[in-house]
Amino acid sequence: MKYLLPLIAALLIISCKTADIVKYEYKSTTMLGSRVITVTQDSVVSNFRGRTSPSRSARATTPEEWTELKASVSNLKLDEISDLAAPTNRRATDAAPYGSVMLTTKDSTYHSSAFDGFFSHKDLLPLMAVMQKIAAKVGN
Repeated sequence: MKYLLPLIAALLIISCKTADIVKYEYKSTTMLGSRVITVTQDSVVSNFRGRTSPSRSARATTPEEWTELKASVSNLKLDEISDLAAPTNRRATDAAPYGSVMLTTKDSTYHSSAFDGFFSHKDLLPLMAVMQKIAAKVGN
């Protein structure tokens, strides 16, 4: 009986631990091609494949960017992002790029539902603001 309370406390601490995201990916697709921006703690990589020649650019991730990314998802429930509906559907008529994010932890990968460009469900907007800022700096 005396071991039961510490065991329960340990289980609660472990289960309440937030999953650390090790990779953030944003994918944007238009009629002209597809761009994937991948951010890890070490690097930011942008790949474009489309009707023109494929291109790739990379640079180091700044500590500020990594901190902003982590803060932007601090209130996000990863297992629910696939159910977050986009507020608009302009991508259906090619009026906006087809956007989505993929968040990877050590154990799992979480895919969002589709949205218009960087205009996602309100719960993803903080992450999209940081990703848009990073996308503007990486080039391609």
